[in-house]
Amino acid sequence: MSKKAGFLLLGACLISFIAQMVLYPSLPETIPIHWNAAGEIDGWGSKTTLFMLNLLPVGILALLALIPKIDPKKENFVKHKNVYQPFSALMVFFMIGVNWMSILAAMGIELPVSTIVMLAMGAIFILLGNYMPRIRPNYTFGIRTPWTLASETVWKKTHRVGGYVFVVSGIIIAVCSFFPGWASLIGIGVLLAGAVASSVYSWVVFREEQNHNH
Repeated sequence: MSKKAGFLLLGACLISFIAQMVLYPSLPETIPIHWNAAGEIDGWGSKTTLFMLNLLPVGILALLALIPKIDPKKENFVKHKNVYQPFSALMVFFMIGVNWMSILAAMGIELPVSTIVMLAMGAIFILLGNYMPRIRPNYTFGIRTPWTLASETVWKKTHRVGGYVFVVSGIIIAVCSFFPGWASLIGIGVLLAGAVASSVYSWVVFREEQNHNH
């Protein structure tokens, strides 16, 4: 992640925090901090919890900025920065958005939280799926299995197919967002199925490559 991108995202976190602090005095003493699978509030906390919640997007930003520096194949992050930086921005803004859901709910503004979260997740998967083939081999970002890490060819083929898997998964998750009662369960099922399918495919491609070489 470039320094400019990092500072811009940090600035977004700071602006969000300042805006929340402006609203802080008018908030009730307890605010919603958790929703169940049906989108119903099932967890409350003191409004001082906002200070901790605002650390989440900053923490995620710090982690995403650190990963390219410590990954053994960090040189490849320069090659796929056009994928990694937008992904980092999406994750940071997603967490900022989650924080604001607590604020708005505390102010009495009802939102279809489950639908919004699932739609956002679906959009992230669709966008990431489109860029998946551009991700270069590394140990922290992408479809990392023993077989993709062992062969650059397997990595490329798996991420090409994985891109389609992510897009289809994202579409299913987005559609399911309009059925709150089942959205979370179906979403988790789709994610697990996609992860298993990608892993199995990487193993199959690796075996084919090994058999071809021998």
